[in-house]
Amino acid sequence: MGYPDIQRAREGRDALQRIIESYAGDGADLRALRRMVDVCREMAEAIDDDYCREKVRVVAEFAAELLSRDEHRARGTMPGADFLRKQIRSALELIESRLYSLERARRLGSMSGQPLARAAFGIPAR
Repeated sequence: MGYPDIQRAREGRDALQRIIESYAGDGADLRALRRMVDVCREMAEAIDDDYCREKVRVVAEFAAELLSRDEHRARGTMPGADFLRKQIRSALELIESRLYSLERARRLGSMSGQPLARAAFGIPAR
């Protein structure tokens, strides 16, 4: 059984990953920024989970900084664009991890008839 909301969120995550990977870093890329904003909005609407929405917001903020400027402020010894990409990738990994957890909890909950929290954490029914 699939979960359309989780699938849509994963497709959005993959699209965001492709946008970030394709950005050359030579300057502002307003077209990519527009696409990034659209995908982030779609993801936030697709999945009803506050944690995922917060991470999508983080991605949007870092992506806006990455894609809207010609130069990026360095963070220590790390070039600014590299730092921003790293933050975006980290948030995308956390989103994927959360989506996996949500899917697993749903599957366990629907298989056993137990409340979702019990199934997700392996707590036996009373």
